[in-house]
Amino acid sequence: MCSVRPRVGSSDTRVSFFKVGCMTREEQRQEKLRKEQEFIDSIRGIHIDGKIKELFRRTVTWMNFRKYLKEKRKVDELTGRKLTKTWNCHHQRFDSKLYTDLDEKYFSCLNNQMHDLTHICISETIKNPDFMKKLTEFVEYHIKLNGGKDVRDFKD
Repeated sequence: MCSVRPRVGSSDTRVSFFKVGCMTREEQRQEKLRKEQEFIDSIRGIHIDGKIKELFRRTVTWMNFRKYLKEKRKVDELTGRKLTKTWNCHHQRFDSKLYTDLDEKYFSCLNNQMHDLTHICISETIKNPDFMKKLTEFVEYHIKLNGGKDVRDFKD
């Protein structure tokens, strides 16, 4: 026999009811996916904040999308190196209304440092259109000055 008991939501005082022990694992999985899809549909096309983005990134839909991209692309799109455990699925469109649009052409697979660098370069280029030119000159000068060697090539 199924029993029904109240459950208080963690973020508010509303009481919801759920059945205990009545659903099979498959039914529970289907119910979770249904609720997840309702959530995604409810935020599609509206401006969302960081907390809602975080909730979206916890969905099976998002996790499966990330897994699909990693399996398909395999490498950091800037360096060509294998994606690490801390890789990021970079949204190329920053408008939060488009956050749930999972069209793969609007995403890049980047390792953590390259993802951070991407955001820095975008932000600085918006502020100063000559930033990328200056950065390129800066890097080229350092390469020339050090005979084409990286800092890691110089052992003490």
